[in-house]
Amino acid sequence: MQNLTAALTVAAEEAHVVNELIAPAWVFGVGAFVLLLLLLAATMSLRSVSKRHPAPATDVDVHGAAGRGGQRSGH
Repeated sequence: MQNLTAALTVAAEEAHVVNELIAPAWVFGVGAFVLLLLLLAATMSLRSVSKRHPAPATDVDVHGAAGRGGQRSGH
């Protein structure tokens, strides 16, 4: 049992690896916050696009009945 404990202790001491980040941690948080603010601004700028143009009249055939011989079916 002592050999196992000693082996685990040596393995734990040798496995200390530090990977440095390219910037401090707070930079990633601020960057994410700014990105989300930009996405919010883009969303809010497009929120009333559907209200800018009046709806087409209901008697207008938007699917082009001329392609079907100009006849309207009753369904």
